[in-house]
Amino acid sequence: MSIDPIYSIQDVELSSAIGRFKNKPDELQQYLQTQQDKVFRDVTTQKDSIFQKVYGNLTEAVKTQESNIMYNDKNMEISKLNKKEYDSKKKDADTIKNDKDLLNRKYEMNEWSINNKKDILFVYSMLFIMLSGLSFITGLWKLNILSTSLWTLLSIPMIIIFVITVVYKSQYSNIFRNKRYWNRKIFEGKSGGGKMPVPLCPGALSGFESELSEMDSNINKDVSDASQYVSQEESDASQYVSQEESDASQYMSK
Repeated sequence: MSIDPIYSIQDVELSSAIGRFKNKPDELQQYLQTQQDKVFRDVTTQKDSIFQKVYGNLTEAVKTQESNIMYNDKNMEISKLNKKEYDSKKKDADTIKNDKDLLNRKYEMNEWSINNKKDILFVYSMLFIMLSGLSFITGLWKLNILSTSLWTLLSIPMIIIFVITVVYKSQYSNIFRNKRYWNRKIFEGKSGGGKMPVPLCPGALSGFESELSEMDSNINKDVSDASQYVSQEESDASQYVSQEESDASQYMSK
């Protein structure tokens, strides 16, 4: 069993003092009082030093926690500014996309209307050609240049071709032609009963939209990282403050 050298030295000094002042009770009492005052001052000084150290650590921990709270507030303000900028750009992109959709729809309507008028003009042209041909062969028939059988042989095919063209054009435009896209045909049974789905506009804004998506993901990541960092710092600070308060409580209880 080992003996603490400090306590051994104190015991030796006390034994030596008792031996010296054995026959001098007053001096022995004065020596003991002096040693007691010295020990009391040393213990008080040591406890004051420990208390000042614990109090300083506690103050630093509180300041650290306040700094973390301020850091969190600043991060939240920056996140709000980034979110505001993102909403503004997204609104601009939506406006541009809506304008492009509107322009595409106007172009589709104009294309359909113009081509439909061209078809009608084609029918009238065929009618004019047929009537001109009938008038010409009828004139020849009246001049007895063409016989009745030859006139019938020439006029009936022209009339049949004209009627077939008109019927085909009417049926195709009213039944088979897509009501939105002039150059598309409706295939029964393959497009939901003849209804063509409205397609999205071409991806002219894909780059802008991808930039907005990337900005959104970066904002969410920054907010998440900042929240995790602040939460960790607050947890560490709280644990440190609790430890310091526990040490201070133990010290005060002594």
